[in-house]
Amino acid sequence: MFINDLDQCQWIRQKFERPGVMQFSLEEKRTLLARMVRSTRFEEFLQRKWSSEKRFGLEGCESLIPALKTIIDKSSEKGVDTVIMGMPH
Repeated sequence: MFINDLDQCQWIRQKFERPGVMQFSLEEKRTLLARMVRSTRFEEFLQRKWSSEKRFGLEGCESLIPALKTIIDKSSEKGVDTVIMGMPH
């Protein structure tokens, strides 16, 4: 989405991109780092294993997998029992 209005862009940044909104304990930070490393290593494995195949990698979205995992974990803590995800291809 592209927004020409600078005031609207600033409002979105202030509303959604505030640093420090989420506070993580040292253990949570370690878990997030481990998930990030794991997703990056998995991406590297796929690249080596199927280097000649056309595929869509994680480049630029390395934090997506750990973020989704964290969202699912937190949702489960709040009582969510089913998560359905879809992705266009």
